[in-house]
Amino acid sequence: MRVQIHVLKRRFVATVLAALALLGTPLLLYAHARLLRSTPAANAKLEVPPSNLTLWFSEQPEIRFTTIQLVDSSGGPVALGAVAKVRDASAVTIPVSGAMSRGRYTIVWRTAAADGHPSSGKVAFTVLNPAPAPVTAPVVAPSPPANAPTPTPAQTRPTTGANSPVQVEPTASFSTAVRWAELVSVITMIGAIIFRLVVLPGAEWSNELTVDAGERARRLAQAALTLFIIATLMRVVAESELIPSDVGGRMSAVLSVVRETRWGHGWAVGAAGAIVVLIGLVVARAKQAGWMIAAIGIVAVCTGDALTGHSGASNHLPLAVATDITHYLGAGGWVGGLVAVVLSGLPSLRIIPDADRPRAGSQLVRAYHGAAIECVALVLISALVASWLRLSSIGQLRTTPYGGLLFLKIVLVCIVLLVGLYHWRRVVAPEWDADTKFRFQRTVAIELVVAAIVLAVTAVLVATPLPE
Repeated sequence: MRVQIHVLKRRFVATVLAALALLGTPLLLYAHARLLRSTPAANAKLEVPPSNLTLWFSEQPEIRFTTIQLVDSSGGPVALGAVAKVRDASAVTIPVSGAMSRGRYTIVWRTAAADGHPSSGKVAFTVLNPAPAPVTAPVVAPSPPANAPTPTPAQTRPTTGANSPVQVEPTASFSTAVRWAELVSVITMIGAIIFRLVVLPGAEWSNELTVDAGERARRLAQAALTLFIIATLMRVVAESELIPSDVGGRMSAVLSVVRETRWGHGWAVGAAGAIVVLIGLVVARAKQAGWMIAAIGIVAVCTGDALTGHSGASNHLPLAVATDITHYLGAGGWVGGLVAVVLSGLPSLRIIPDADRPRAGSQLVRAYHGAAIECVALVLISALVASWLRLSSIGQLRTTPYGGLLFLKIVLVCIVLLVGLYHWRRVVAPEWDADTKFRFQRTVAIELVVAAIVLAVTAVLVATPLPE
């Protein structure tokens, strides 16, 4: 048993070192696709109407999430073709097929990058002279400009044309709540898995206690997996709101997101990971190897979450995803592991005599704190590196919305650390007595409530654009 524990610890340390080695390389992270420039430019005065509209963004935009309208000063739409990519992957273009007279026009755009975060805006310009009328015989309907491509069914749909209204963004509070639920579920699953693979062997419990606590941890992970499945399905449905409604219904929009966008590909990775976790937990009922399968699946779940967040739109995708996975695993082992100790480990003490409970409880909590210290170090190091990459100066902690939320999260994490320090001095270090378990549970409740608030702030932080 001790040999197995040492092997697990060596593998854990090797994984941490590999992740930190990746984190050592600088990377650039962005959140939300910002408009950098356009043709026509903002407030431009054109001698003749433009034949095309082109927009350049800070991130590579998803065509399926991109809608562009052109309206005149009275709000009337000007007919457009279909949005298309140009040689520069960060730009999109759309032909103008409708007639334009003299006056002021506004480009109304909305898009999202691989992180799935929608962004929108307007660009106004003025046409000084209308396009010359073509010298042709009278016709029933005007012909498109000579440089306009022949419309196809895909080009004439209101998805990208000016005749479709700008779609309303998904409710921010709803999306944040779903993201929070997903974070809670992932952290809890990680904690249950680490509890079974690392904490329980370290506690050196009897086989009876280990089996009982392991089964409780399995049921805890199953409940968290159920919450994750519900939350992640709600996320993909909310993301499908960015797809125009003419694709054939909501289910078709969801399938379009999964098949045709980078966000959807990342979501599919997480969904596949959830299936692997489910298989692992089913196998774990009879064999401990199932927990290793679940561990593989949870890494895929973390990868999917990273790909559908800020890291999904990073210029250095592998490094950005490694950062998020490292942070997830560390936070899960720390906070999620504590949840498993309270809900799976300590309740198992009821099956042994009262006289043996203090010693067994002490062994469990000490084994957890040994793993938690490594996880806390992992969280802090990865958080410091990520903050250094996202903020150009310390001053942005108080001058930007993102920095303010990050500072709040830092304060809350410090509170959780202080409660952990209290646990170390009052529970871990001294010998247990009959009341130690109950004192520990009371202070753990405070720690977990603050940790839940930290995850709520994180959910808001993920949806907040980084400082310019």
